[in-house]
Amino acid sequence: MNKKKLCIIVPTLKMGGMERVVCLLSNYSVANGFHVSIICLLKSKVAYELDDRVDVIQPKFDYKAGLMGKAKVFFYLTSALLKIKPTVALSFSEVFNPLSIISSRISNVPIYISDRSNPHVNLRSIIQLLRKFIYPFAAGMIAQTQTAKSVALEKKYNKNIAVIANPLRQIEESNIPVNKNIIISVGRLIATKNFSELIDIFSEVDSMKSWELWILGDGPEKNVLQGQINSNGLGDHVKLIGAVKNVDDYLSQATIFAFTSVSEGFPNALSEAIAYPLACIAYNCPAGPSDLIRDNENGFLIPLGDKECYKIHLNTLMINASTRKRIISDYELHREKYHIDNISIKYLSFLFD
Repeated sequence: MNKKKLCIIVPTLKMGGMERVVCLLSNYSVANGFHVSIICLLKSKVAYELDDRVDVIQPKFDYKAGLMGKAKVFFYLTSALLKIKPTVALSFSEVFNPLSIISSRISNVPIYISDRSNPHVNLRSIIQLLRKFIYPFAAGMIAQTQTAKSVALEKKYNKNIAVIANPLRQIEESNIPVNKNIIISVGRLIATKNFSELIDIFSEVDSMKSWELWILGDGPEKNVLQGQINSNGLGDHVKLIGAVKNVDDYLSQATIFAFTSVSEGFPNALSEAIAYPLACIAYNCPAGPSDLIRDNENGFLIPLGDKECYKIHLNTLMINASTRKRIISDYELHREKYHIDNISIKYLSFLFD
């Protein structure tokens, strides 16, 4: 009996939420009898652990933006699909999904697609136009959140849409929680993560200077944020830790996870914090926090931009240990719901059934 062949099309396998999902899904699939190929559209290093049985195909050319660059990727992808002859293809990334659909149709391969950004984000007009006219030719579409599905249906991208969240990575159980007076946040240091506002909120709430705020991640906003910390005399209480591989070592020392992002595709860091478990507070940005947090049950969900409300509820978590204990009490249900096995089964059932 021939194995079912899954081909995943992705821009790169560098570090990122989309890439992590691709690697987790690929590892699960080959471990359960599928043949898996990953076609990278751009050359890159593989940032995550991959089973040796997963075939990774990389282009031999360097990508250059523009029509000629896209044409080169198109012919490379079509050639790879014709050679692999997969049962099903799954393409990630709204920028390349239209191209993947056309290549798959030419190769006579059923293709499913998944957009990964905030569904309300304004992409270039040409990308918007291509999505409108080409997405309906996909066999189906995977949305990360209910909001993303609603937007896709409204824009008539596709009729066959499943909502499948991102899976959790393995939580490192060897880290025994210390639960110090530490508030933690994780993410790239970019404007949409809104760390500047988080620093302001923290400095206004922590009047007794009895807590610390740790921010894990790196990015272009680092110098601006460090300047904000220095100019406000917060150096002893707000730490820019940088990008780290051992995230769990830091989560294990914290008590609260604070999330102030204003735009997400699916907030992996928030999902991991709920699972760890930490008492979580988040702005209800598009999209994802409302899929993960049931307000005042397993976290606090704050209306986007309501800084005063955020301060009140963050202060509640800081001063009230019983509230923190109540909020994290059903973390095992979250772990089960977003376990890699359960999420992968949803993916494979949608793609192959």
